[in-house]
Amino acid sequence: MANFSKSDLEFILKQIFIAEAHADGASLIDLLPNSQVPFGLRTVDGSYNNLVAGQSEFGAADNSFLRLLDASYRANYVGTGNVVDSQPRTISNLIVDQTANNPAAVEANGGAAPVMSPGIDGVFGTADDKPVFFIPNVSPDVGLTAGFNAWMTFFGQFFDHGLDLVTKSSTDIVFIPLRPDDPLYNASSPTNFMVLSRAVRTAGADGVVGTADDGQPNTTSPFVDQSQTYSSHPSHQVFLREYMLDAAGDPVATGRLITNRDLGADGKFGTADDGNSENGGMATWAVVKAQARDLLGINLTDADVHSVPLLATDAYGNFLRGPNGMP
Repeated sequence: MANFSKSDLEFILKQIFIAEAHADGASLIDLLPNSQVPFGLRTVDGSYNNLVAGQSEFGAADNSFLRLLDASYRANYVGTGNVVDSQPRTISNLIVDQTANNPAAVEANGGAAPVMSPGIDGVFGTADDKPVFFIPNVSPDVGLTAGFNAWMTFFGQFFDHGLDLVTKSSTDIVFIPLRPDDPLYNASSPTNFMVLSRAVRTAGADGVVGTADDGQPNTTSPFVDQSQTYSSHPSHQVFLREYMLDAAGDPVATGRLITNRDLGADGKFGTADDGNSENGGMATWAVVKAQARDLLGINLTDADVHSVPLLATDAYGNFLRGPNGMP
């Protein structure tokens, strides 16, 4: 457990008081000395991360991605509807291709001899083995600083997961044909293509979808801090928090995320047969449903797995109590 000094605790409490006052209706601008200090707590959806007048929703969830430049769509991406484009796969192959087919790989290899790769089947000595260059992980300043490590991977993963939460279309598709020299190309197959969903486009200032000022809605907050894990919507976050019942029988948040546990034979949350300890890790959908039903009084069904009920909450993911003490 971390040890905090008195000044640390006073600072933490000050941030909580700011968030509580904001949740009670006070303006953050009135609570803070200026629009740039990092005081208070982050809201779940990322709103008020920017306190400059007129910019409180910049980067917040359920808004269009901000543009720094005018949109410029290639001809086949103008408007809505299906698109055929082989270049995304070509670009991807060039990035990962470390064979002599890629001039960039030859240049980066610096003249060293290639090594044998087992190919797509993962087995040495089969027909798809091929020579590849082993390109070491060297920093741009030729080794004066450390190369990339696993933290780069972690950052890239979370950054990508955030961008991936742009709203997808269920009807507009990008068909990506595979070229005959692609490793996945099969001459006897009728389906030598990949399929991706296009991003949903919303009308810009002109009110017309399919024009240059369209935007793409984003469903996650701007924070690269696992908001993809604990959600970017306060109603969603309510169900991911851990609760216990107080003396009056009302649910109270413990300050932790709900974790996985054995619900016992009765399948109910918090009863005597739940076992001696938590299983650890993120809770399963069954555990989330059990806590919602038995502690929050909300009966989630499997139909709610992609869109939980909208609750009365503050901006920080705390549910507002009804007359019965429940959400």
